[in-house]
Amino acid sequence: IDAILDTFSALLRIGQIESGARHAAFSDMDLAQIVSAVAEAYVPVAEDRGQQLQVVVNSAPAIRGDRELLTQMAANLIENAINHCPAGVVITVELGQDAAVPVLCIADTGPGIPAAEREKVLRRFYRLEASRTTPGSGRL
Repeated sequence: IDAILDTFSALLRIGQIESGARHAAFSDMDLAQIVSAVAEAYVPVAEDRGQQLQVVVNSAPAIRGDRELLTQMAANLIENAINHCPAGVVITVELGQDAAVPVLCIADTGPGIPAAEREKVLRRFYRLEASRTTPGSGRL
């Protein structure tokens, strides 16, 4: 039930942000600090699964946003790579910038998403057939 409540809460926050109602609660934050903290927390998880998690955090401009949602986003992306890749994979979490825009890239040396599924995985709640037996709800 906690997972359902967490998902509902995240969807509510996203809806509020999309409508503009939550922008007043945004604050300036250091995305490098958020990404570093989240990624470092997952290093032992990846090691336990026989994977290597490399973290490359370069300086990035400060951003305005919802700290909780940005933390959840980074955790979800890293956790997805860990959960859906086999042992022996290298997962790289890299934060940098393009001009004055921060760029977060989570990449892995795993098998990847089949070409026919790549557009579909960007839909909310879509899950690949192979991942339907693992916990999660797809992209929020």
